[in-house]
Amino acid sequence: MELLITTKEPRYRQRINELFPTIEKAFNWVAALAVRALPLMDASFAARLEARARAYRDEIRKFESENPFGVPITTGGWAGSGQVVGFATTNYHLHKAFPEIIGAEDVYRGLHFVLGCHPGSNLSWVSGVGTDSKSVAYGFNRADYSFIPGGVVPGVLILPPDFPENKEDWPFLWGENEYVINVGAAYIFLVNAVNELVGRR
Repeated sequence: MELLITTKEPRYRQRINELFPTIEKAFNWVAALAVRALPLMDASFAARLEARARAYRDEIRKFESENPFGVPITTGGWAGSGQVVGFATTNYHLHKAFPEIIGAEDVYRGLHFVLGCHPGSNLSWVSGVGTDSKSVAYGFNRADYSFIPGGVVPGVLILPPDFPENKEDWPFLWGENEYVINVGAAYIFLVNAVNELVGRR
């Protein structure tokens, strides 16, 4: 993708077309990259990408039936703030390309979740952001009880069958309370994306 954007060489356009089956299979992971190629690709690629975006829209509707927040909530050993932020960011890129398919609400839901609209509490998973935010976390420097303003933790974990857990006073459950560097950066991107969508600059 970067080589196509930089060089505009037809061989990279051809290779992206050849990779479309992979794009289709891993769409939720690579949709944002695929959308970046749209201005440099042909009408056939755009039509195939639009069709896949429509299928994706139908796929993500399942989250609305699984939980009232409409986002992918993890149920494994690691909570999913990062997955939710990535989900919302993907939806932002798709909304920009196909606003009639992916709505702005599909972007807002991710930010709402991270800032307190989630199971178990209304605690913001971003330290120092919101009226009540995560104040005890496992820090970058392996400090036991860290507080880093703007740090994002994985958040709420759903334990079987349906118990939401986040130990507010115990940072050592890393899957719930460890500051994750790349999620902090992704959160900043998402906030700027939402500000753009609501008309703030």
